[in-house]
Amino acid sequence: MKRGFLISFEGLDKVGKSTQVELLMKHLNSKGHDPVLVREPGSSAAGERIRTILADPELKGKIAPLCEFLLYSASRAQLVAETISPMLEKGEIVIADRFYDSSTAYQGYGRGIDLGIISHVNAWVTGGLIPDLTILLYVEKFAAANRKANNRFAPSLFDDRLEQEFLGFRKKVQQGFLEIATREKERFLVIEASEKKDQIARKIATRVDRMLRARTK
Repeated sequence: MKRGFLISFEGLDKVGKSTQVELLMKHLNSKGHDPVLVREPGSSAAGERIRTILADPELKGKIAPLCEFLLYSASRAQLVAETISPMLEKGEIVIADRFYDSSTAYQGYGRGIDLGIISHVNAWVTGGLIPDLTILLYVEKFAAANRKANNRFAPSLFDDRLEQEFLGFRKKVQQGFLEIATREKERFLVIEASEKKDQIARKIATRVDRMLRARTK
């Protein structure tokens, strides 16, 4: 039996990843496939508890960067062992809403943890598993995208100092994603997120269909 495919989606929050994940799931269903969807952190009992910790508003600003990275890594280790690797061994298609590139971008480029350490731990907890395709959505008009994505916050958040600090972090993270994609061009499909969602979906579907056809030859 041939190994399955792992397709990951990456990018900043609120760039449309969830929408494109859903559209790709529907596309693959229409082609007779039944892909498995997972998210990080989460998609396991242990991972969902870790997700609760990371999302706890009472812990905002109180989790050290290294602790944050290790929590994400622990969730990822469980997800790979419990779901991703077994499904790939069965020849299934697995779609991951975030995978280890998020740790490299957020905790490495964003938080400043040594990239060598992150690379080592990423490889360790995944058993060296690498996505067959990673779809990266990025934003070009940063300030506008940031305001739109965060309009649920009170306007007082956007004073000059706080806005620049928040924007600065997002810029570092996105730059990290783009640098990873540049180093691993064969693995990545990079798309500007302001394109119409149907156009983005077609680009993704075309790349995925080509990848699936190549494996069946």
